[in-house]
Amino acid sequence: MNIKTKITVIVLLSLFLKSCNTSKSEKELELKEKELLLKERELSLKELQTNRPKITTNEAVRLAESKFQKYLPKIMASHDAVLDGKESYTGDFTGDGIEDVAIYFVLVPKDGGNAIVGQGLTLYQNSGFDVKVIAGYEPETMFRFDKINNGKIYVQKLEYAENDGHCCPSIETPHILTISGSKAY
Repeated sequence: MNIKTKITVIVLLSLFLKSCNTSKSEKELELKEKELLLKERELSLKELQTNRPKITTNEAVRLAESKFQKYLPKIMASHDAVLDGKESYTGDFTGDGIEDVAIYFVLVPKDGGNAIVGQGLTLYQNSGFDVKVIAGYEPETMFRFDKINNGKIYVQKLEYAENDGHCCPSIETPHILTISGSKAY
């Protein structure tokens, strides 16, 4: 090859390599731009959440009770019962520093009578912006809700002594609920 041809080949080769490096640099630049866009979106979403007003404990209770009312027909149908009473309690049982909601309910026969055919707790986690059900507690034995304290839910399991009337089981055993999956026990 003559010198002119060699120079032409070298120039073409260097232009080719330069264009490869440029396209590689352009791709890296595109990737970095996409990463920046994703980070910006993530930050704006976080900003929206932090600027969004947090709900009060009373609002959390109202939201939980509303969700409970929507699910209540399924609970009653599963026991062939009606609601005899419900009570809402608050306290932080998820350990995030925000007051959660526990709804205690009692069911009696649909056709009448005063026997308790079911009772339970429905536990709602309060995120500060909304509540969601995280667990239910419906034991085979009777119980009485006691309190929420230091991240724990306390109940009293109730049993009948030999001479107790149907209204009034006298044996109370303290119990702390453990939440696992969607169940409390």
